[in-house]
Amino acid sequence: MHALKLKLSQLYLPYLLFSLALLASYNLGRWLLDIKLGVIPLTTEMLDLWLPMLLPWLCIPLWLKRRIRLLRGNGWQKDDYFVYYFVINFSIAGVIVVSQFNLVSAPFSLIPLQHVNDAVRQPTEQYFDIKAFSVQRSRCRNTQFTNSTSTRGGTTYYFHSHYICPFSQSDNLWYAMLYSRSYDPSFEESPRQLEQQRFYAEATQQFARLDLHQVSYFERLRLSDDLKALQKIIPATAAASQPLVLRARHDPFNQRQGRDYRNTLYAFATAAVVVLIMLLVAKIEPATQLPINTPGKPKPGTAAKKAKPWRRRKSR
Repeated sequence: MHALKLKLSQLYLPYLLFSLALLASYNLGRWLLDIKLGVIPLTTEMLDLWLPMLLPWLCIPLWLKRRIRLLRGNGWQKDDYFVYYFVINFSIAGVIVVSQFNLVSAPFSLIPLQHVNDAVRQPTEQYFDIKAFSVQRSRCRNTQFTNSTSTRGGTTYYFHSHYICPFSQSDNLWYAMLYSRSYDPSFEESPRQLEQQRFYAEATQQFARLDLHQVSYFERLRLSDDLKALQKIIPATAAASQPLVLRARHDPFNQRQGRDYRNTLYAFATAAVVVLIMLLVAKIEPATQLPINTPGKPKPGTAAKKAKPWRRRKSR
């Protein structure tokens, strides 16, 4: 019973408080500096995935690492705690990553515009319902590229075929249509080169049949790998004056990704349950070896200082 109480008070409760504090701090900071002010020069891939994955590894040593070192597995080896350290890091990072889907889309509403040029006067808005616009299909350009992510389970490839076309009678505004798909060699039987060529051919056929003026709404492309790829095929004279790229969306606006906050709540609840089960199963060091200071007791490895006897100062 004492060990369970120690796990809950010294490990689980600080873990919950630390997770909530880090989640709120990151989301609030990104909402202010990136979404509202736009002063963070990082791509959406960095802000959505890589920075949330790195942040717990930087912050946990400041508060939780000494507490996690109390945990032991079946043996009493020195580095047993690293398994628990790894799980706690990824549980916090996973919740932050899931919360980004809400953060980047939920704060914005659909802005009705009469003409596409009006989007230039809305620098802080993300979604637009444009009544009147015309696209120059004959001047459309295409870029095709592949990127990948590597994990311990293997490498996943992402094929992209993006089109960009200028709006007619517009001030350097561009219409974008993005096609993408993933390829995992562990689940696919066809060779990667064959699937890549097949995807590019299908994307070309879909764009040729697409009615460019049948759009549900437009989304402003933020700084990302997709935007960088499109900017490379924009004419140099237009690219020099910071073009505005609007992605055509065909799904209903109220069904877009990120409006449902339950995914973030489910992710946090799942992480909390996993960590609780892990703590219940894990062993913990004896109380005499705890590195966490107990009020009224000296630090481990240090002897209590003896109080000096009080002496009355002699009067002259």
